[in-house]
Amino acid sequence: MKTIKAQPLDREAFAKYGVFQDLLDNESLAAHSVLERGFFPDLITLDFGTTTLPTVSVSDVVKRGDKMVIPFMEAHMYTCEGLMPLDGDMILTVGVLGGRKTFNIDNMKAFIVPKGTFVKLNPQIVHGTNFPLGQDEVHMLCMLPGRTFNNDFTAELVPEENRPEVIVEA
Repeated sequence: MKTIKAQPLDREAFAKYGVFQDLLDNESLAAHSVLERGFFPDLITLDFGTTTLPTVSVSDVVKRGDKMVIPFMEAHMYTCEGLMPLDGDMILTVGVLGGRKTFNIDNMKAFIVPKGTFVKLNPQIVHGTNFPLGQDEVHMLCMLPGRTFNNDFTAELVPEENRPEVIVEA
């Protein structure tokens, strides 16, 4: 079984997938804002296109057994996606589409996303199953254009024999 080592979220390592911002760190917020305190506007721009309005959704990220195995991958061809763990840290799995927009488990990476850190995924970035870290459940904020799951969604189940396992080294 292929394993993917979860790594801390790092700007350089994550750059080809999107950007992120710790929304609980006032010093970092001030460094990325036109205002220095109290209100930090326009930190990350999300391109949701012009066809539907942006929506806020919540995903319940739950522990699924003893191993963190990726059974599922998805991507959005035309829109970015915003994600943020609200009440705990989580592991986000990401990758890039292969030729002819095919899924490829071999280029998947895993990143540890701290609670309160907003992550923007660029269009055509593959993302797999997310996992809570250190607890059984994490609620994750998800921002997408309305009904993206129906009009800009491509997905693939990973055959059981090819499902990689995400590991976290202590």
